[in-house]
Amino acid sequence: MFKQLFILPVLLSGFAISPVHSLAMDLDHDSVPDSRDRCPNTAQLTKLPADFKFTAAVNPERLKPGPLAYPVDQHGCEFDTDGDGVVNSEDYCPEDSKEVLLMGVSGNGCPKHSDRDGTPDYRDRCPNTPAKVKTDKYGCEASQKILGSLTERVTGRLAA
Repeated sequence: MFKQLFILPVLLSGFAISPVHSLAMDLDHDSVPDSRDRCPNTAQLTKLPADFKFTAAVNPERLKPGPLAYPVDQHGCEFDTDGDGVVNSEDYCPEDSKEVLLMGVSGNGCPKHSDRDGTPDYRDRCPNTPAKVKTDKYGCEASQKILGSLTERVTGRLAA
């Protein structure tokens, strides 16, 4: 009789704790309860249809039904892999090196690109290229490179 009376409250207390724990709110679905979540609006992974053609190329979690958030730390905050101040869910270049990012970071997490010529600032040798001008990999007008090469062949020295 004593054993039965002792076991019953222990079992009941287990049942009382268990449902409360399982009902902890996690509105952003990042597996961190809202009561401990320092970043309560974690971005959600975009779900793909089950019949998506390129399933081998994507994270399989994106094919499962139900909501799923981007990976987070123990506080419920998204990671910023390259430390540029842009969380990975919004970062188009999440693994840039510190050297690349020294010249600045644009809003999408990629290296800053001031003159929009197709060459980021850290590699741009001609930083004020006019808009809609074809450039080489260093951000200089392609015609300048050709002209310089012709001058060098004719005169034996590179044009300044």
